[in-house]
Amino acid sequence: MKKIRNKIITISGEPVSGKSTVVKLIRDKYEKMGYKVQIISVGNIFRQLIQEEYYRTYPDRKNVSLTDIQTDEDFKEKRNRIDKMVDSEVARRGQLINEAEHPNNVYIIDSRLAWSNIPESYAIRLTVNEKIAGQRVFNDQTRGVEDKFYSLDEAIEQTRKRKLSEIERYKERYGVDLTNPDNYDLIVDTSFSNPRELAQIIVDGEENYRTGKYYPKYWKNTAMFLPSQTYINTIAKSPVGTTIDSLAQSIKKKGFNYNLGDICALEYNGNTYIIDGHHRALASLSSGKTLIPYFIEHKDDEYAKTYVDKILSLSDYYDWEDGVRGSAKNGGIDDLKEFDITKVFDLEKLLNIKIKNDQSDGRE
Repeated sequence: MKKIRNKIITISGEPVSGKSTVVKLIRDKYEKMGYKVQIISVGNIFRQLIQEEYYRTYPDRKNVSLTDIQTDEDFKEKRNRIDKMVDSEVARRGQLINEAEHPNNVYIIDSRLAWSNIPESYAIRLTVNEKIAGQRVFNDQTRGVEDKFYSLDEAIEQTRKRKLSEIERYKERYGVDLTNPDNYDLIVDTSFSNPRELAQIIVDGEENYRTGKYYPKYWKNTAMFLPSQTYINTIAKSPVGTTIDSLAQSIKKKGFNYNLGDICALEYNGNTYIIDGHHRALASLSSGKTLIPYFIEHKDDEYAKTYVDKILSLSDYYDWEDGVRGSAKNGGIDDLKEFDITKVFDLEKLLNIKIKNDQSDGRE
């Protein structure tokens, strides 16, 4: 029997990662292509149900945040019952969709576990830097009372708490680690990303996934990488006949040719470092691209530890910050023209790690 493979996109993401915005843009793209699009926002369904049930259970409580509801131990049993009810409905809808071919339809399902409930789908996870997430919440005046904070630090901490609460809840409830990259076909860090560019990446990725063609799994903005060489050295080590400006012009004309080489990176202690591709990363930003593809060669292994042990100095990071700013200015990316690396990364913590490593090795 021929396996039915409809255009089903399941999209999961951390709080404030921009799911709602990109879902609307994906819908618009597909509708312009002539498809009939159906959107199922499981997150909205869950939030409505859990808040209604919470206030029904505790009628004397007012303006309680979603984070507090999700971490309230007294409400745990009812919360689990709502989880189960919502997830069963998602799985049922997925089965109904795939009972027949729907070549003119696109189904977009916004759900934490839809990738599991509908395994035939193109599974996407959106992430966002914790500090950027807090800034988004703090500056967004359209959000509800539960997302209003007195300070930026409070917004960052509460948003982080909500994210960790979700991760732990799903581990406990389902035995599922939402952060496991093996669950997904596409993982995008939306920090400093252009939503329209992200929507196109998702549409292109789904087409390649369904037709069995290669497409990069990991994407993020150049500013979200930590370098392994300075901006000055990157300029100095440009290949003969090749400059960041010439690469940027090529990317503008032809796009980023990921088939010729994604950015090579490693991950260590939650940070992503460029191993190879500093020129391409800066050139992509200079061309106006807010997202670039990369692959992870090492993650939290001995090689990664040894590599990061050669970490740059504080002045080197500020030098890279200047390179990101200049490239963003050339590319017309307003969000990064005043890029402050300390608002994304805890540089003192990074440098302290090196100092501790040096001391443990008997070095001064």
